[in-house]
Amino acid sequence: MRPEVLLLIGLLLVPATAMTETVGFEQALREAVASRPQAMAARQQAEAARAAADEAGSRYLPRATLSENFAWTDEPAGSLFISLNQEDLRLSSSADTYNFPPSRKDFETRLTVEQPLYDSDIAYNRRRAEKGAEVALAGAEWTAEQAAFAAFRAYLEVQRGEAALASSESSWREAEEVVRLAAERHAAGVGLKADLLRARIQLSEAGRNRTTAKNDLILARRGLALAMGRESGEVETAGPLQPEQLTGPDTPPLLRRADLQAAALEAEEAGLAWRQSRAAYLPRAALSASYALHDAELPFGTDAGSWTVRAGLSWEFFDGGRRGHGQRRAAAQKQVAESRRLEATRQAGFLLQEAQLRATEAKENRETARQSVAEAEESQRLLRERYAAGLVDLSELLATQSALDRARLAAVEAESRLVLALGNIRFQSGTFLQTFLPREEPSP
Repeated sequence: MRPEVLLLIGLLLVPATAMTETVGFEQALREAVASRPQAMAARQQAEAARAAADEAGSRYLPRATLSENFAWTDEPAGSLFISLNQEDLRLSSSADTYNFPPSRKDFETRLTVEQPLYDSDIAYNRRRAEKGAEVALAGAEWTAEQAAFAAFRAYLEVQRGEAALASSESSWREAEEVVRLAAERHAAGVGLKADLLRARIQLSEAGRNRTTAKNDLILARRGLALAMGRESGEVETAGPLQPEQLTGPDTPPLLRRADLQAAALEAEEAGLAWRQSRAAYLPRAALSASYALHDAELPFGTDAGSWTVRAGLSWEFFDGGRRGHGQRRAAAQKQVAESRRLEATRQAGFLLQEAQLRATEAKENRETARQSVAEAEESQRLLRERYAAGLVDLSELLATQSALDRARLAAVEAESRLVLALGNIRFQSGTFLQTFLPREEPSP
């Protein structure tokens, strides 16, 4: 083969090799929390909610406005007031000067400062916005928990795929050995042609299972890359997760799930909305001050200046029942939020109990599956020796091989289910990230 052809093949193979990266479990979780789009969106949502709380609180501060207005009129009242504001009024013995005034121009420069003294809406809107920021922060923490658990499941799926591929490879090699023994017996005249064909069929089936396992592993690796927040590529696991890595102190009796904290905070925010609806009957008070400059020729001119200070109180006595209806709506929404919190708490408690029960079940199933594999391997070894010695039929050996294949797959599934069940306990209790990334708490 020509050297340039070899070089081209090598260049084509480099990207395919570079696409696969080996990562550890903690790195997979860390990337999922930091880079997964849904986790990033939740953090930005929490940041937006925090900014909204600061925005609501800023209404306590005074507002300063600078304005410049121009007026040109020959309207009697307008002309008179312009002359007064410009301190240029000239008295006349005739009313014609006031009834038919000349046109006048006025540039008004005004600085106004407004300060609310009491407004229940400002106070309650700020408190509700702060509660909303806490809800968004708890939501971001729960989203990070979900992203980490999804990465854990994807990591575990790669681990299961690797084990399934190893099992199918073993089954394929053992099927090859059966074909070899059947071929030797047929060549020696002590075996049937049908036995050799049946052995080859078993080998073909093992080959198909191996191909399926390879494709499943490729998809699992791509799924792990996606769960880690990557656009494409394949990710290999640095090492298998063992059940011992997921066992630790007993789960705390109280659930520490961030989504339950968010539900409780939403109920508190609904309570604030109900109290705000009741406070709508209270009066409002405000203070304002302004300083104005007037000039007939120039913007921001200083021909004349004056100041004004105002204090106001408003109290709405009748609004057609609007506030009463709003209070009923807020009371109903408060009950809705409390009911949702109660439902979420009960469901979370049930899911935690289910996770603990499934973990106990998975431990027992793993031990049973391991014992089945050991017994099936020993049975297959004994029958292979007896078949080589011509003491048993091939059908018995093939049946034993099929039983061994099923036992191996069952053992792989049992091991995977146990690790998943143990991780699910941590997830349902809200301590998954605290367990595996204790020094890295998600924050917006």
